[in-house]
Order: sequence, then structure tokens, then C-alpha cells
Amino acid sequence: MEHRILTSMCVIAVLAALTTLRHGRLAAQSPASAAKSPHPLILQENEGEHLLRRPGGPIAAAAASVPEFIIKIDEQNGNAEDFLVSTEIMSPGGVIPFHKHLNSEEILVLEEGGAAVTVGDLRGIAGPHSVVFIPRDTWVSVTNTGKNSIHIYGLFSRQGFENFFRARSVHPGEPLTPLTPEEVRGAAEKGHAMVWDTSKGPYPPGVAHP
Repeated sequence: MEHRILTSMCVIAVLAALTTLRHGRLAAQSPASAAKSPHPLILQENEGEHLLRRPGGPIAAAAASVPEFIIKIDEQNGNAEDFLVSTEIMSPGGVIPFHKHLNSEEILVLEEGGAAVTVGDLRGIAGPHSVVFIPRDTWVSVTNTGKNSIHIYGLFSRQGFENFFRARSVHPGEPLTPLTPEEVRGAAEKGHAMVWDTSKGPYPPGVAHP
């Protein structure tokens, strides 16, 4: 009888331990944390978080020539843990001024040809379906020198630049208030980025130029 009682007590203890462990795991996987788990997305061309660039700042040319862009994937869109993907359409004459990313590599995919791309000490005209690799801490600039619009996709190896995007932009329907110098500096810090100060000259040191 004592043996059966001891066995029953052991079984109860084990079941209690397993129940406690299970409840602990469920608590760790609360709805809030589960909501942050990455989930698949199939996004059509115009789907994603649409943003409009605010005027002002050292990259005012981008705000004027490429006013709208879309964040396709990041922590807020798909709950991605690593990637950031954005897209925009550059009209003829559109410019993405010199800037560099301090914490992330980037790949640019250009669907149409006609863009003059400068990345580090390389410069060239990108043809249709070109791919540009931008290492960390490398100056890059893109100008649409062609006669047609160019669809550009930016794929980042690490998140961070989305903070730059949002700090300098608003959602459609919100007022396009000009950026203040403080907002310009804060956006660069939040986005782990550096924008070339054209008061020091048209080209950053070490980059290719005509």
C-alpha cells in the first residue's frame, strides 16, 4: 500500500511539474509576443505602407522628384526580424542624393534601365533588371537620366533605415509640413544613416564622378 501511495504521489508531482512548465511556456508565448512573430506576405505592386516625403532638408531633391514610396516589409509590416524592403518609382530626372547606411548592407534592384548609379568608387548606367550591391558605410546616389520612369526596390540586410523613412515622411492625407534642422539630424541618427552635406561640395570624398 505504501508503495502505491508513494508511486501515486510521484505521478502527481510529475504532472504538477509538467503543468507548471506548460503554463510557464504559455505565459512566455503571450498574445502580445505571439503577435510579434513574423508572418508570410504576398504583396502586389501597390500594396504596403505608403509614405510621402516631407519637403526640406539636405535631400530636398528626393522629396521633390520621388515624393512617394512604399515600405513593403519591416517590423511593422510582416513583423520581419531582419529584413527591410522598400520600393519607389523614379520619374525622369529623379534623384536619390548621396547617402550611406552605417548598420546595413543594401541591394538595389532596378527594373528599367537609364539610371546613373554611383556607389563608392564605381559609376555606371544601370540597364534593365540591374542589381546594385551597396556595402555598409558606402556612399550611393541614383539619378534617372533616362526618358522613362524606373521602379526601384531597396532590400536591406538589417532594419533601421525605416526609422529614417518615417521620421522624414507622412502618410497620405497628413499635412506635408517642412522638416526642421533638428528633425533632419534626428532622422539620420534614428535611421543609422548619413546624408552628404552638399555645402562641402557636390561629391563626397572618394566617390566616382564625371
